[in-house]
This record gives sequence, structure tokens and C-alpha cells, in this order.
Amino acid sequence: MINLLFTFFSILAGIILAEVAYLFLLIIEFVMLGHFNFELLAAWHYLKVGGGGGSIIGIGIIILRYFGVKGF
Repeated sequence: MINLLFTFFSILAGIILAEVAYLFLLIIEFVMLGHFNFELLAAWHYLKVGGGGGSIIGIGIIILRYFGVKGF
């Protein structure tokens, strides 16, 4: 059960980090160009990228815990 929680929270953290990074890029673009150009398709892309990266990290943590690597 704990392994599923690690996976879930790492996927959630990856999604949140990807969306926050997209928000920072939008803020930088607004400061440089003076207009706010939000695209829903780009936000969806970053959501998928964050989910993929978070799942890779979560599966890695589960494998390391399964094999008993020290620190996990």
C-alpha cells in the first residue's frame, strides 16, 4: 500500500511542478513581451509530461524499496 502512495504522490508532484514551470514561463513571457499568451494545448502537454516524469520517479522509488537499497 505504501508503494502505491509513493507512486501517486510522485505523479501528483510531477504534474504540479510541470504546471508551475509553465506558469513561470508565462510570467516571463508576459514581462518580456507585454501580453499573456495562455494555450490550453500547451498546458495539457505539460500535464502529460509531469505525469510521465512523476510516474517514472514513483516506479523508481518502488523498485529501489523492493530491492532494499539503503535510504529508500
